[in-house]
Amino acid sequence: MIVSFSDIEIKAIAAALPLNSVECSSFSDIFGEEEVKRIIAKSGIERVRVVPPEVCVSDLCVVAAENLCENMALDRSSIDGIVFVSECPDYQFPATSVILQHRLKLSNNIAAIDINHGCSGYIYGLYQAAMMIKAGGCRRILLLVGDAISPLIHPGDRTLRMIVGDAGSATLVEGGVGRMSFHIKTDGSAYMHFIRPAGGARNPFSPETSIEHKDADGNTRTENNVYMNGYEIMNFVLREVPGTIEAVLKESGWRKAEVDTFALHQASKFILEQLTLLMKLEPESVPMTMVNTGNAGCASIPLLLSSRYSRPNNVSRLRRVVMSGFGTGLSVGAVTADLSCTTIIAPVEV
Repeated sequence: MIVSFSDIEIKAIAAALPLNSVECSSFSDIFGEEEVKRIIAKSGIERVRVVPPEVCVSDLCVVAAENLCENMALDRSSIDGIVFVSECPDYQFPATSVILQHRLKLSNNIAAIDINHGCSGYIYGLYQAAMMIKAGGCRRILLLVGDAISPLIHPGDRTLRMIVGDAGSATLVEGGVGRMSFHIKTDGSAYMHFIRPAGGARNPFSPETSIEHKDADGNTRTENNVYMNGYEIMNFVLREVPGTIEAVLKESGWRKAEVDTFALHQASKFILEQLTLLMKLEPESVPMTMVNTGNAGCASIPLLLSSRYSRPNNVSRLRRVVMSGFGTGLSVGAVTADLSCTTIIAPVEV
């Protein structure tokens, strides 16, 4: 699916991180020093941010949204749409976006939508916001995107425990002078490669889903925990992402060499280095910030932008930006945008 929207712009971006930080080196006693060193070297992640038990990702998104509203001196009554993207809703129902409308003291005359998506979720959220504005029903959308998956990871699963971090974000999308082009692809035949097997209607929680088992690589988990087949996801990413980005560049009329920044989902250092080689990109155009936060799921792109480009002297890197998220689903999305006039706010800690 390829589509472009004119007269749309990203007005502001903010992010929020848990204050709690876990050093990956601290897992040496559990997984072994050599294995921990290997994972750190390959992932590029030295520490992950994790929420305490009483904090939901919606709490992180509220902090990011409040910070955005304050920095923009925003009239909240002007927001007529709220979109929440996460794999970690507060409840099965009602929609978390409905609760966030109340918590953020937004107008009751508002459309509230939840999207259950992971690593490509920020692209899906921007696409939803753009559609709502172009349809004519909304003028200004507050997009809240984040995940707090760390509580769902088994302590004995080294494939995820040393990689996944938690974060929330807020993005203001409204009518303007910009143009955004999207390319989104989905392969649901591979849904089982990143999944929490239990807890839904298909496989409710039960004593059986709580039984621990060990896989061939020595990782321990239950069906209540998140499972990731990293090898299959990496193959999907390396196969699909380059073509998706090439297609969205063509739709935008941009040449690869003209792009200032490729803001890619911060999956791991290894994957981003491989994509850089495959697409023949300049390494400086592919920033990496996962070292101090971990893979923050659908929040990783706004967190990257918030962490790296919150200072005004970085504006030259934002005139032509390609953002791309990939993973859970399996799915991949890419969007082109001019962020040179976007207010980008440094992350706050919760």
